[in-house]
Amino acid sequence: MLLTLTACAGTYHSYIDNLKLAFAKTPDAELSLAEVQQSQYDLLYVKHGERAQAVMVLMYLETGQHKWVSADNAMLIIEQGRLVRTLGFKHDLLHLTNTASDPIRNVNSIRPDTSWLRLADWHIGEYGYELRSRFEVMPEQQLMVFQQNLNTTLVVEHVSYENKANYLRFDRNWQNYFWFDSESGILIKSEQTLSPFLQPITMTYASRIARLLPPVAAQHIGGAQ
Repeated sequence: MLLTLTACAGTYHSYIDNLKLAFAKTPDAELSLAEVQQSQYDLLYVKHGERAQAVMVLMYLETGQHKWVSADNAMLIIEQGRLVRTLGFKHDLLHLTNTASDPIRNVNSIRPDTSWLRLADWHIGEYGYELRSRFEVMPEQQLMVFQQNLNTTLVVEHVSYENKANYLRFDRNWQNYFWFDSESGILIKSEQTLSPFLQPITMTYASRIARLLPPVAAQHIGGAQ
């Protein structure tokens, strides 16, 4: 349980009470386009490694950070598309530096020589570890969501873990992926691996995508399609 949510337990439970459908225990949580468009809350699909896809709700927007909460009290804190902190996971990311210089904030500014260096802290006792990235932009990429093809620009981030770590590492290099809607420039999906010892977290911005698509007829909210 997140100790940091204790003070806002009443608010949190009101979210849960109104989102029983989104938090239904299914092998892979999936809502129809109509259900997402009719929701009064912003919804995020999250898949962590091999676990089933879950739905998270935007609880707070504070100082430029989006704070998404799940039914089991996990939290993802995202700043301009970048995961900067997690709560309630086995290995939590505590802090990420130099986020103001993250090239993902402005995809149009990314060039072949663009790089980014930051330091990361994890709760397992690893602090101040350097992560260096370079970026590759791939336009005209198709992404299937809600059974519809979206034209996107894919940014591939090549990450290097540069420090000698406290624990055995099998791979010091990996890739993160960011899909931006080609017309609006809005980030609609990302896959981010925070460190070599963590599984990737795939995040699909269901509500953002639903707002980009034509509205569908209202329907009874009784199950995903």
